[in-house]
Amino acid sequence: MKFSITREVFLKNLGYTQSVVEKKSSIAILSNVRMEAKDNKLITTATDNDIAVQGSADAFVETAGMTTVNAHKLYEIVRKLPEGVMVNAELTETKDRLAVSAGKARFSLACLDASAFPDFTSITDKKSFTLTGEELKRLLVKAQFAASQEDTRQYLNGVYMHSAEGKEGKALRVVATDGHRLASVEQPLPEGAEDMPGVIIPRKTVGELKKLSEEAKKIKVTVTDRKIQFQTPELTITSKVIDGPFPDYQRVIPKDNGIEMDVPRLPFLQAVDRVAVLSHEKSRSVKFSLKSNQLTISANNPDQENASEEMRVAYENNDIDLGFNARYVSEIGGLIEGEDMQFFLKDGMSPVVLKDPKDVDALFVLMPMRI
Repeated sequence: MKFSITREVFLKNLGYTQSVVEKKSSIAILSNVRMEAKDNKLITTATDNDIAVQGSADAFVETAGMTTVNAHKLYEIVRKLPEGVMVNAELTETKDRLAVSAGKARFSLACLDASAFPDFTSITDKKSFTLTGEELKRLLVKAQFAASQEDTRQYLNGVYMHSAEGKEGKALRVVATDGHRLASVEQPLPEGAEDMPGVIIPRKTVGELKKLSEEAKKIKVTVTDRKIQFQTPELTITSKVIDGPFPDYQRVIPKDNGIEMDVPRLPFLQAVDRVAVLSHEKSRSVKFSLKSNQLTISANNPDQENASEEMRVAYENNDIDLGFNARYVSEIGGLIEGEDMQFFLKDGMSPVVLKDPKDVDALFVLMPMRI
C-alpha cells in the first residue's frame, strides 16, 4: 500500500473516524484505524464495536492495499504537521510498519493486520429514507438532552426514533426521557420510512450524528431492528441500537393540563440563572410561585441563604407553587426558538408541559420537585 494525500483532507478524514476510538481498549485492534487505499480513494474506518465511522477522501494511490495503525497517534501526527504539506504513506514489505513522511518529517508506525478488524458496516433487510442535515440536527438536539446518562435501564440511555401518528398524519418522531424530563420532537414522515422499526439510538452515536448533521446537506438513513446507518458521500456512521422496548412515553405526557402560563423566554431564563446561584448545590431546586400575571422565582440553601425575583407573565388562574430543577428548566429554555415559553399546568404536583410557539412539533415534559 502506498498513497499520498493533502494534510488538510487527511486530517478532516481522521478527525471523523478517530473520535469513536477508545483511548484505552482491552482489544488492541480497536485502538486502530483501518486504512484502505484503492481507486484514488482513501477509506478510513474506526470502531468501538458498537459504532463504526467510515470516511472516504480523495488521494493519489500508487499501490492499493489495507492496514491498521493506532488511530490517535496517526491523528496527532497529521494534526501537528505544517499546513498545506503533502502526506506520503507506505506499508513496508514486512507489512508490520507504516512509513509516514511529510516534508523532512519521518514516522514509522506499528501495524496490525486489517483482517482482524471488525466490520459491521454492511446492513441487510433494510428500510431507507433521506433527511436533510438540518432536519436530523433538529430531531437529535432537541431530544438528546433528556436521555439518561448513567441509567442501569439501558433503554433510557438513548433517543427513540420511530414512526408515529402526528397532528397532521404520519410523523417521524424522536423521544428521550430519563424519568425526570421528556422531550418529543417530530416532523412529517419521509418517503420510505413508513414501515421502519422503532430503534433506540445510543447517546454516543447521537453525539457523532450531531457533528455529521452540521456539515451534510442530505443524509441517507438506513434502519434495521439491530442497526442504524447514516450515510453521506464522504462519511458513513453505522451503529448498533439499544436492545429492549422503549417505555410507553405517551402515558407520561399530560393530556389535561389546561392552565397556561406564557413567559418572555430570555428574561425568564436570566432570572432563573440568577436565583439558582443560591439554590441547593445537589438538587438545584427553584420555586415558582404563580399569582395573577406574576411569577416569583425563589431559592434557598442549607446555609440559610436565599434569593428571589419577580416578573410579569401572562397568567390568569389560581395561585400555584411549583418546584423545579433549575438546570432542567434552563436546558429546555435553551432549545426554544421563540421569544416566549409556554407552560401548561394542572396543579403544583403534576408533570408540566413546555412548548415553543415557534416550533409546534416539539414538546417537553418536566416533573416538578417537592418544595
